[in-house]
Amino acid sequence: MGRLANGLRFLASLPRLALLAARADVVHTQGWETPQIGVPAVIALRLAGRPVVQTSHGMFDRATTSRGARRTARRLVGRLTARTIVHTQADLAHLPPPLAERTVVIPHGEYGGLARTGGAVDRDAARAELGLPADAVATLMFGQLRPDKGLPDLVAAVAAVPGLHLLIGGQDLGALTEVRGSMPALTGRVTVREGFLDMDETATLFAAADTVALPYRQASQSGVLLLAYGFARPVVVYPAGGMVEAVLDGETGWVCKAPNVQELTAALADSVRAGRAECARRGEQGRLLAEERFAWPAIARRTVAVYEAVLDG
Repeated sequence: MGRLANGLRFLASLPRLALLAARADVVHTQGWETPQIGVPAVIALRLAGRPVVQTSHGMFDRATTSRGARRTARRLVGRLTARTIVHTQADLAHLPPPLAERTVVIPHGEYGGLARTGGAVDRDAARAELGLPADAVATLMFGQLRPDKGLPDLVAAVAAVPGLHLLIGGQDLGALTEVRGSMPALTGRVTVREGFLDMDETATLFAAADTVALPYRQASQSGVLLLAYGFARPVVVYPAGGMVEAVLDGETGWVCKAPNVQELTAALADSVRAGRAECARRGEQGRLLAEERFAWPAIARRTVAVYEAVLDG
């Protein structure tokens, strides 16, 4: 219906939201990245007379427009809530001291269950379907293809590593358009599956890949990283934000020494030299790490502890 109409409909729903909140012991809200609706929503929840816990899924702003408004809204929401939950230690650095003192770090949960919904996909069959040579080493960039996710860096790095194949899958939100002019340098070494992909198609891409590349220059945490672990695939990441908190360098993937094309090229070249067996070993270690550190039952217990602390005053 358009942003204006949807925004007005949302504001009109706030009285009902407050009534629902009044029936609860604790209200737990998620996101509110849009400041125009986030602050009124939390005010409505507070008017219900119940304590509010807020989870912020990312403490950085991808767009430069409205960055000040988003930062102000985030701080207002933090002041209106009893506790804030973030997913990484790196997120704490983005919070003012009074808010940081009432903030708890609880990681995002693993995506192994989601990965399993794609079914078991044979590596060789996946590569044949994608037209990928059986013996080639391949790295995958998957998800929403935004300009801030480092696709230009990845294209340049793959072009500099002989024999490395690049898989790209997801909706183009500007990044794919940006690199199309560079694609001739990867003729015969790049496979693109553009658009929203269901989990069967996603499973095929991950089955065909040896590594998953996440050269994000800024990030809190990454659902794609957790999905890679769910598919038992190691990751190649820039040392940005909370990404390094989820990667054991040398065990579950490769952490670049610096966020630039030169170091990304070096890490990808190392993954090629390591070979298929080592990539598979690191991928399995990633799966085990996710099941241990990012297990949903443990996250649930920690979240309930936050509720109990809030109710105890």
